[in-house]
Amino acid sequence: MIPTIEDLRAGRTLAEIQGMPAELGAAMATLAAREADGGDLEVAGAILEGLVVTNPKDALAWALLSQVKRRSGEPFAAVLCAEAAHRLAPEDRQVLLARAESLLAVPADAGTGGPARREAARAGLVALRDGGDEVARRAAVLLRGLGA
Repeated sequence: MIPTIEDLRAGRTLAEIQGMPAELGAAMATLAAREADGGDLEVAGAILEGLVVTNPKDALAWALLSQVKRRSGEPFAAVLCAEAAHRLAPEDRQVLLARAESLLAVPADAGTGGPARREAARAGLVALRDGGDEVARRAAVLLRGLGA
């Protein structure tokens, strides 16, 4: 189905217009994560880029795309994706971890705000280190790496 002006005014996503169930989006994100874990960042990125175009309201897809961009050596794209995820789900621990990791991936001497980026990442990681889950473990490891 082709989106109409009314669809755009109502803020409906292409996924909503086409009747794509959330479970399909979650399955696609899982597939992309597996591809990334297997080292195929190009395929993972393509899946996730398609997913965020189809459903730009999917915070998990944005967070996963941030991780793929970071691992692909595209730190500024990683930050952009992480910020999109953060706007959609500001309390989600996976999103907050992806945001902190993306901020740390930007070289300190790249543009302005290097120290502020690093401090924002550190503060985010401190907030995540308690919880006993994988996010907390990853945050603790990153904080040790930062000397915190």
